[in-house]
Amino acid sequence: MEKIGLLIDTTSLTREDIKQYDFIKVAPLGVTVEGVLYQEPDLSYDDMMIYLNEGKKMMTSQPAPGDFIKLYDEYHKEGYTHVLVVTLSEKISGTYQSAVIAKSMIEYPMEITVNSPKVASFGVALGIAILAQEIKNGISFTELKKKYEQVYANAHVMFTLSNLMHLFRGGRLSKVAALLGTVLRIKPIVEMIDGKLQLTRKERTNLACFNIFMEAIKAYVDKYDAVYLDIVQLNRPEWGDKLKAAVNEKYPNVVINMSAAVSPVFLVHLGDQGFGIAILGL
Repeated sequence: MEKIGLLIDTTSLTREDIKQYDFIKVAPLGVTVEGVLYQEPDLSYDDMMIYLNEGKKMMTSQPAPGDFIKLYDEYHKEGYTHVLVVTLSEKISGTYQSAVIAKSMIEYPMEITVNSPKVASFGVALGIAILAQEIKNGISFTELKKKYEQVYANAHVMFTLSNLMHLFRGGRLSKVAALLGTVLRIKPIVEMIDGKLQLTRKERTNLACFNIFMEAIKAYVDKYDAVYLDIVQLNRPEWGDKLKAAVNEKYPNVVINMSAAVSPVFLVHLGDQGFGIAILGL
């Protein structure tokens, strides 16, 4: 009889409901603060706010293959026969490659499938919630792999930020553009395109960004029978609540989750102020 595990990374721990499953294990990414390396679970939100506000020099790193080997070993010792690994996009992190390398090094009989959808953070978590429920309901590993493909086939992430300097520090925007955008209070629309974070639009107001998100949601509702939505708000609860209210009113069948945080790795690259959506349709 199959016993299926679901292995993710810490950047996808953005919602409480996926923490309830004992078959989910988590590989930690790291954040180096002024030369000191921390694993994501060891950094509190308050710690990160202090480091961000003080302008500390921070870098991020993926799990090593050894981290994944340790988790594979745990699954094997606990009697798991199959493991589905879902990491953040391989276009923005080496986490996927570490999982693949670790898989090649194990010698015991356990089937492992390593996947990297073209989304990250709360975009991955949105699909994980669906896959975890399928495992709980007794899906076979063959059908689970098919479900993975369906879930992430059209998954999308888009958001806006209040501070463009974090995009500059992450190498995704020039310093001149970041400074100019900050002075002019430009609201960037950042999307994950083909697995990469890309600045796709520049708006002048949060309301304009809100309308763009609503247009994207409408497109999914018009195309798919079931639509799943995660609304993320980073210290912008008024816009998160406004999005939720508007979606509930116009599209009551959309399944909504609210997230108020991203992992320390994404705080480093994106900052702590903004709002946006992850969405998928089935």
